[in-house]
Amino acid sequence: MIKPIKHYTADDVREESFRLGMGITEDELEEYARLLNVMVDAVKGVDRNQGRTSTVSTAAGDIRRSIEDVTEEQRAARDPLNAIVRFVSVRSNETSAESGPLAGMRMGLKDNIAVAGIPMTCASRILQGFVPTIDSTVTKRLVEAGAEIVAILNMENMAFSGGGESSHYGPISNPTDPKRVSGGSSGGSGASLAYPWIDATIGGDQGGSIRIPAAWCGVLGLKPTHSLVPYTGAVGIDKTIDHLGPMTRTARDQALILRTISGPDPGDPRQVGLDASKTHAELDTLLDGSADMSLKGVKLGVLKEGFGEQAGIEPAIEAEVRKAVDQLSELGAELVDVSVPEHLAGPEPSFALFAEGMVASLYGGGTGLGTFGDYWPELAQALGKGMQTGASDLSPQFKAIVMCGTMLRDEYFNSTYAYAMRRRDEIRAAFDAQLETVDAFVMPTLPTLPYEMDPTLPIDEWVLRGWAMISNTTTFNMTGHPALSMPTSKVDGLPVGTMLVGPQLADGELLRIATAYEAAYGWQLGADGTMGA
Repeated sequence: MIKPIKHYTADDVREESFRLGMGITEDELEEYARLLNVMVDAVKGVDRNQGRTSTVSTAAGDIRRSIEDVTEEQRAARDPLNAIVRFVSVRSNETSAESGPLAGMRMGLKDNIAVAGIPMTCASRILQGFVPTIDSTVTKRLVEAGAEIVAILNMENMAFSGGGESSHYGPISNPTDPKRVSGGSSGGSGASLAYPWIDATIGGDQGGSIRIPAAWCGVLGLKPTHSLVPYTGAVGIDKTIDHLGPMTRTARDQALILRTISGPDPGDPRQVGLDASKTHAELDTLLDGSADMSLKGVKLGVLKEGFGEQAGIEPAIEAEVRKAVDQLSELGAELVDVSVPEHLAGPEPSFALFAEGMVASLYGGGTGLGTFGDYWPELAQALGKGMQTGASDLSPQFKAIVMCGTMLRDEYFNSTYAYAMRRRDEIRAAFDAQLETVDAFVMPTLPTLPYEMDPTLPIDEWVLRGWAMISNTTTFNMTGHPALSMPTSKVDGLPVGTMLVGPQLADGELLRIATAYEAAYGWQLGADGTMGA
């Protein structure tokens, strides 16, 4: 039951007047209290416990939903990497479970994606006990296509780090070397693909959070074109940078899942003007085997600013990625050196969007205000109550970002966010101009190898190293271009990712290039994708 709107007293008015600096006098308190109560009585006309059904609803048909109880010993045996928050089974009992395009596929969802009847916590103390009554659009589409959801996956606390160490449930280990981090924020979505009983996962990406764990765990991770995959029913940071996308061991699974979960959704305001028909057509030809798998005629732009010291790329990583670039050339692709200086400017406006966008979302009911589309009253209540009672248990990353975003809002009145949005347009235009001359950019996904866990670090060092790997990833969350991390290489036995970035809605073309590479050279999968029982 949603909390009823309160009745205001003179004491309430005094407290609010002091907090907001309104200067209401003692003689005026009762008058303002009466006025406020007239106003809130009008607001009570909005029925807070009924109303229309959300456009994000539970999946149609006969759906089985269950949570599996496991002992600590069973958990340790099945999930040695701490990649799983809970073991579940959510599947259709309809014919789609046997004949749908994803029939038989066992999938895991990041813990910020709603599954009706299954707790969703964003790996945070503040959402403990929250159980959605709706399915996200992505959940609904997966289940109706025949997939079974078998796990809810660990992640960074409220998705605010790239390391994989800040979860309320503990750090997520790397499949190749469990002493090292998985990457984040979708760490569980990357690490769990080392388990043979999980075929594919869905992650979320606001600054690299699909591609970071994909690169460090040695799997494929796609941040689709912004809004191609509906975000309704998932907890985000800012509508302009929120993305959901697949993480898989094969390019075909990428294409199959993307084809299933992408496309228009009336509940998602991010999708204004979206036309997915060209992307879907390219994915269909890839899946039915009719696509031209030659890379002759493909022009790849080797992005100058994505390599070298300016992007912080370690020399051994750069050498391996350049080998992968040469392999793409051997398959027929033409390599062209390109420069987009604006790429190096991406992290600064991105941070403004992270900080102020998160505060606006957090205190705007989890979805923000001022747009059409679906709203989520139960999430708004859960976030508000959680911040009131559990904020002290938030991760250092999230505490810092909330304090920073609040300060920017209160001191600069959201003007920093406004400047960042203007800068975003300039950066996007610079990339679009170059993408008229090449089919895709290529560069290292990440600058470094996964680092070893070290909880003894001072808070500032621990937090900052969780954001230190986003030099090549975060810009494309702002610009919205599709970006795919491919596990092409290893350094010292640890996975290294090569990233392709294409024009808007060219997701199918990126996956065609990846499919051709996979057929010729295969992938350097982390832990060979075979860990666990």
